[in-house]
Amino acid sequence: MSRFRRPVVAALLGAAIAATAWVQPAAADKSFSLPSVVTAVVVNPDASMDVTETVTYDFNGGPFNFGIRSFESDRNKVVDFTASDALGTLVVIPPARSVSGEWEWALRRPTSDTIEVFVLTYHVVNALQVGDDVADLNWKFIGSDHPGVGSMTITVDFPPGIAPTVNGQTLDTDTTVLRGFAHGPTNGNLTVQQSRMIATVTDVPAQQFVELRAAVPATAFTAPSDGTTKLAGILTQETNLQQGIDDLQSKQKLGWIVTPLLALGGIAGTGALWIAGGRERKSQEVHGEYWREPLDDPPAIAISTIKRGTAPVGTVFAGTLIDLAQRGYLRITGERTERLGPDKTVHTYHWMGKPLGDLRPYERDLLEMVFRGGTEATSEELTQWAGKHQTKAQATLKGITADVAADFKSRKYESPPRGLNLALLVGLCLAIGVGGWIVKAGLRNNIGWVAIGLAAVLLVAGLRVLMNRTQAGVEAAAKANGLKSFLRDFSQLDEAPVGHLILWERYLVYAVALGVSTELINGLAAKVPQVMNDPSFGMWYIGPHGHFDGFDQVINTGNATVSAATPKSSSGG
Repeated sequence: MSRFRRPVVAALLGAAIAATAWVQPAAADKSFSLPSVVTAVVVNPDASMDVTETVTYDFNGGPFNFGIRSFESDRNKVVDFTASDALGTLVVIPPARSVSGEWEWALRRPTSDTIEVFVLTYHVVNALQVGDDVADLNWKFIGSDHPGVGSMTITVDFPPGIAPTVNGQTLDTDTTVLRGFAHGPTNGNLTVQQSRMIATVTDVPAQQFVELRAAVPATAFTAPSDGTTKLAGILTQETNLQQGIDDLQSKQKLGWIVTPLLALGGIAGTGALWIAGGRERKSQEVHGEYWREPLDDPPAIAISTIKRGTAPVGTVFAGTLIDLAQRGYLRITGERTERLGPDKTVHTYHWMGKPLGDLRPYERDLLEMVFRGGTEATSEELTQWAGKHQTKAQATLKGITADVAADFKSRKYESPPRGLNLALLVGLCLAIGVGGWIVKAGLRNNIGWVAIGLAAVLLVAGLRVLMNRTQAGVEAAAKANGLKSFLRDFSQLDEAPVGHLILWERYLVYAVALGVSTELINGLAAKVPQVMNDPSFGMWYIGPHGHFDGFDQVINTGNATVSAATPKSSSGG
């Protein structure tokens, strides 16, 4: 018993007879698979052979109307083609009259979503090349145009009385024995018995051919010799083929070693570059965990600073909306509706008529999106409008995001990688990519694509980790993170919080952007109730049941608007 060999010698492949079988679907989006193919071959003394193929088709969709059996360049050797199903013989269309130019057969009826078994038979004339010493059978039993085969069995019976080769005992010059060779998937098995070869293979990949070759004593045939000796040439070809396979497998094994080394080297090199030039500077102004002063940057920039230049658009929307309210551009009132489950809070936005002269571009766009030419709008109306006008809403939100990013960039909080570190990173990634291509093309191992992909990932990641914050960016990020921690924890601190009402209003604004509005509202009520109860505190927000009741729900406005403006994915059959 021997394993299948994967051919690498072009001349050998070119001499083979290619054959493939499939069924032509009526619509391009339909498909089929081949769970099994069982082939029985009888080689005749006149060097012809009779073939019976039992092919199982699993049709997906449909309808399917015709089957096609292709024999490629040796089509003229195939005669007496028949096809049948479980009910009997089917109508066969010869190549001269078929649409495909191949042997076709008409299915008994339009066929969809079912499993069918077809039995194909045909006679092949001059299937073997008979020489003075041996006859050469070289036949491709399934070609490279198929969707894959679950299991395949091929049994080839030769004229009786031919002994098989015996490993280690049969001389290369012995022309009285049956020798067998198989080419195709490497997981197949070939068994040579007396006057018989049996090949089995499972999970034949799509477009992978299965080919058998045999050297049979010439004395078993009545067909005349072509006057040449063939055994030595066959053995030389197969030996060279096997050597090529062994060399290829050695190269591929080397690829499995080289690629992980490339990956480890790339990761280690990128890490070393980060240690050398990508580590963050330390803040000179923030000492400890907390920062207790309002930030110089607007909320959208504060969250962008923490996120290294990117920020969730919903958070930017809600944080900027509250900031504009606290600065006098609008007033927010809330109304709560009781329902089964969590109550629903709807906010109404009232335009206060303040001139827009000192607003940033994204702040102006946000107000225009909320009010849309009016002076009053609700959170529900905004969400409904975004859902009905997704294209315009998305364009506005993208414009807001772009303007925030431009504002962040103008503050020069980030310094892109440059100089020696950038050159080393590019050189490292280029080396890994070239190494991966050598593994792919030179060692013929597709794992090389992993190294190529890793090179691209490391380049993107390296550019990111080597993008240092400037000292100003370090201070801004430290203050934003410190303020977030303070607003989250201040009610649990031993210190007595102090500050004017306007300071606490600014705290509320930043709490929304920093995601700690619930903690701050609860902390104010517990720690400084006099602030919450002061009638002049935060008159730009009036909750449904008390001062700042429902304030922590404002963030939902931004998230709901973004969600409504985003087209839902659709699925098709």
